[in-house]
Amino acid sequence: MLAPELYEVYRVEANSADVQEGSIFPARIWERDHYEWSADRVRWTVQESNYCTPGSYVEVEVRPRPDGGSRLCVEWNRRGVGLKGKLLIALVVLTRGSNIRRKVFQSALERALAASA
Repeated sequence: MLAPELYEVYRVEANSADVQEGSIFPARIWERDHYEWSADRVRWTVQESNYCTPGSYVEVEVRPRPDGGSRLCVEWNRRGVGLKGKLLIALVVLTRGSNIRRKVFQSALERALAASA
């Protein structure tokens, strides 16, 4: 879902990075995020954006399942800016993030499984 022409890495450290990323479909959106991660968690916080407010964030935590395997727990805290941002955020809320789960998380997990096989 990310457009390569909108992707830029500003800084990378052992447990953090500052990155700009965005998409051109269904609308041209971009955000500059500060990523922080540990062994079981990653959080990206908006620094600036053309569609969501600074301070908005997404946090993903990997938790073990009692029956084996893992569970992804996603905390999605985004607030829209302007009509475009508010409509995009409302769409995610109304669909409970189904498009993001399918295109982002599921494809990433499939790639990781294929690489480890």
